[in-house]
Amino acid sequence: MRVDEGRRPPSRRHLALFTVALFVLSSAGCATPPGSGTADAIAQDSASKAPSYRDIDPSLWIESPETRALDPHDGLIQPFRDRKARDRADPEAPPAFEGEDRIAKEVRATDAPWDPLEAVLPLDWDTIERLDPDGLEALRRSVRFRRVLSHPDFQIVEVALAGGARLPAHALAEPSAFHVLSGEAEFEVADESIEATVGTTVKVEPYEVRAIRSISPEPLRALWFRWAPGGDETYLDFGYYLTGTNFHVQPLEATFPENWSFWPEALRRPHRVEPRKTPDTPSEPAPETNEEAFLARQRQALGLYREALSPPQPLYPTSPRASDETKIPWIDFSNIAAAGFFWAGDAAAAGHYLDRWNEIARMKGIFQARNPGGRYDFNFSYIALGPMAKYVTHSHATPEFYYVLDGETEWIIEGDRFVARAGHVYFHSPYDDHEMRGLLEGVPMRAITGSWAPFGDRSVWKQPGFLLEGLPDPDPAKAIPDTFDFHRFPRETVRFPEAGHASDRR
Repeated sequence: MRVDEGRRPPSRRHLALFTVALFVLSSAGCATPPGSGTADAIAQDSASKAPSYRDIDPSLWIESPETRALDPHDGLIQPFRDRKARDRADPEAPPAFEGEDRIAKEVRATDAPWDPLEAVLPLDWDTIERLDPDGLEALRRSVRFRRVLSHPDFQIVEVALAGGARLPAHALAEPSAFHVLSGEAEFEVADESIEATVGTTVKVEPYEVRAIRSISPEPLRALWFRWAPGGDETYLDFGYYLTGTNFHVQPLEATFPENWSFWPEALRRPHRVEPRKTPDTPSEPAPETNEEAFLARQRQALGLYREALSPPQPLYPTSPRASDETKIPWIDFSNIAAAGFFWAGDAAAAGHYLDRWNEIARMKGIFQARNPGGRYDFNFSYIALGPMAKYVTHSHATPEFYYVLDGETEWIIEGDRFVARAGHVYFHSPYDDHEMRGLLEGVPMRAITGSWAPFGDRSVWKQPGFLLEGLPDPDPAKAIPDTFDFHRFPRETVRFPEAGHASDRR
């Protein structure tokens, strides 16, 4: 069911404001210091006291004198507003994005065609086509790439690989990470082989050789994150600002069941890593064909580029080669590790204000490209928002993206409104206020969200890549069908709470 605020009767709106006002006043104890009996009781019983979304007028969450007067936590939020005003006036603060760095707030991958191979992989395609036109045609049929977000600092690329097909070994200049959304695959990276299932992440360092083979009958769906390394880390910890009002008021229908998981349980299996049987750059006999000679020159050139890499490799020695979400717990919003998220300190200061978040939102950190002795160049997490829930209005110096997997959500960025569905991407420039609100009963919003240290070494996008393996033989069975829909992602199906109007429950 989609919420249509325009069809809500005026009398219902007044009832909603009255009902929520009673809820806000009855919840005022949440603002008491942590450890008080009143606050603890409310924290433990907040879901049972929650109103139905039908009895909440969304204007309650829009900052105004009227809604601030209703908000028992306004005293907590005001220092954030004051801090943002000071920081924006501080000439030493990390500057807001301008020009090419301030890209569109919304990108709809569902409206975009697949990219040509040449637009995504910087290989010597003229020579490849001349030497093996049939193999190139087979590759075009078996693999698809779509750049769904292109920023000077990083790209998000959708990758589809037909069942049984192989993306041959190659090496590129930029660091990257692949994340599996459906299907299974074998990733060969350097001297390791990773059997990747749904929720697996595979890290690839600059100019490491990688190949991917789909090992499931259906096409592999994966996201490929690639970024410019060595960014400005001052953006990562500078400032986080909560704004808006009354975000402790959340509908009962938004409460996550205890057994909810981001992916269907049947698909949540650990990945496996094994040493590769062949080394990264094997010795080769003297080339006997033009194709073999080309591949030999490619390997030789790759060796020279590797020798010239600076700083020394690997860039991220403490970030695992492969990981999967099955071993990562959901975070506790009221007890966030300082090293885990850029807003951990502010979240800790919020105390019981975030208790209801633990019931209507889920988040877990999935991957960080951690710099030795520093913070990170790139990271991403899972986030889910309960049906009809309202995510807190906030902003931060750290730039951010969201790749939406499902649900239907109203997204608001600096006052611009969007309706988010699977395959939509949202870009939050530094200091831009953003928020979201669920629009479907019983269906949570799932997304992959990430941030990065901007203004890294963007010269990586100008460096060549190298093909290190021959192209696949033509096989009609290994092709992406024309009817393939990348944005049909597997999801868990569990029942969320249901409630009628408050007046119906009396």
